[in-house]
Amino acid sequence: MVGQFWNNAAMEPKRAHRFLVEFNLPGPAGGTTTQIYARKVTKPAYDIGQSEHKFLGQTYYYPGAITWNDVGITLINSATPDFDLLLQILLENAGYVNPDGVSTAPSGVTDASTVNKFDATNAIGRVLIKELNGDGAPIGEYELNNAWVKGIAYGDLDYGSEELLTVDVTLRYDWATYNNQPGRASG
Repeated sequence: MVGQFWNNAAMEPKRAHRFLVEFNLPGPAGGTTTQIYARKVTKPAYDIGQSEHKFLGQTYYYPGAITWNDVGITLINSATPDFDLLLQILLENAGYVNPDGVSTAPSGVTDASTVNKFDATNAIGRVLIKELNGDGAPIGEYELNNAWVKGIAYGDLDYGSEELLTVDVTLRYDWATYNNQPGRASG
């Protein structure tokens, strides 16, 4: 029999403050995990499009294609390791070349590159959002498939604030997979 968590001590709801976000930032020492720096994350969400058909004064609706929404992550900005530098390296690993890094020799343009999906998804690697129980054990996880960084917003500097500096990371991905048995292959 399924009970309710408010009258059964053995059942517990998921809690918003029990999570880890896992992806690697590149770096000189082989990379940095983001687990301990995450402050907030939006879970994956999707919208299903629709098409309509009108017939004899009535409108009928049919489900269409699924569009997965962006995921936003707020990270605490770190001086050691320097997140500003790591995020710049991530951008370069995604294929970006600063305009002053492009050679325009008389023989032609060299070292020109643009951000592309292959490099962008490889730069960030596997992205996991793990939900935890009260003991800190994973009870479910979302994997963002083919994720890449769509945007970075560095926090504001403010003499009147003592808050920790943050970085907002927006991720784009093709679809999300949920696994309620972390550690096992989903399928």
